[in-house]
Amino acid sequence: MKKMAIIVTRGTHNNFVTVFTMVMAAAVCEMSVRIFFRDEAVYKLSRKKISELNLSEVYRGVENELKKNYEATGMVDLQKVIQDVKSQGDVKLYTCTSSMALAGLTQEALIPEIDEPRGLTSFLLEEMDDADMILSF
Repeated sequence: MKKMAIIVTRGTHNNFVTVFTMVMAAAVCEMSVRIFFRDEAVYKLSRKKISELNLSEVYRGVENELKKNYEATGMVDLQKVIQDVKSQGDVKLYTCTSSMALAGLTQEALIPEIDEPRGLTSFLLEEMDDADMILSF
């Protein structure tokens, strides 16, 4: 089975849509996917922020149109998207322990779909070392 490793640092809704669209395709293609969320992306995975439609600056002025498009494609409820993606294949989500500490987040503050917090070194050695593809968002 091919393996894809992804590092996600940006925590905007549109970035997560891009990430999980890619992950959906990989899962359908029976790829193993490991995602490491760090920096501002860990905030988006908190129970408080997962439902927030925070968009990149490039979308200023067209937020309503984009929201309609996301609604039409089922990409507004990111937590449901994550649940669906995880149910389709071998997909694991990890959060960076140092980013969590800097943000003051505990595992309990995160959505339950996170498999576990991990250190960057652990992710690099255990998931990226044997990955066929490595992506960053």
